[in-house]
Amino acid sequence: MGHMKKLIAGLVLAVIGLISAPNVALAREGAVDLAGNNVSCKGVSIFQDGYYRVSGRCDGLVYPYETTYNKYVLWGKTIESGQVTRITEIDRGYFSGNITLPFNEMYITAEQNSLSRKASDKVIVSGNIAPFDFDKSKVTTIANTAVTDTKATTTTTTNTEDETTKTTAGTVIGKIVTALLVVIIVIVGLAIGASLLFRSRGSVSA
Repeated sequence: MGHMKKLIAGLVLAVIGLISAPNVALAREGAVDLAGNNVSCKGVSIFQDGYYRVSGRCDGLVYPYETTYNKYVLWGKTIESGQVTRITEIDRGYFSGNITLPFNEMYITAEQNSLSRKASDKVIVSGNIAPFDFDKSKVTTIANTAVTDTKATTTTTTNTEDETTKTTAGTVIGKIVTALLVVIIVIVGLAIGASLLFRSRGSVSA
């Protein structure tokens, strides 16, 4: 009876442990981020049609890596067995391939043969997959920030346009006033000139 209680208690604890355990190393879908040795690779893993499609791009790969090692291959370490499985060759920095089994860790190695089924010990970069973050609250926050920034930009633009309109109107009015003053001065000058001319003629006639 005592052994039965211990067995039941052990099973209960095991179930609780499985439920409460964090979901680690199960990021089969997510962002690929591999770095090391002045090489950086970015990409994405998506589950589609019964397998994981892994696509992305690397920067910093040197061709050839060594005299006979002139190929680069991407590998994934399966979660169940820990087996390192070939995903695809990296062609001029780009990669796109499939892996059937769930995986977590990823490696890029230099190889003599791009179709090799066993990874060499020349590991260029390695890393894990960062799971997608579907937290909608973050998206909402970003959207609200974008709307606020747009409103601020619109307000600033409107104020600038108003100031430009006022400046333009002031310039036009100033030009009109200046033109009127010139016309008035010309008319006054002509009137004074005519008056002097008539006076001069009158004096001569007398």
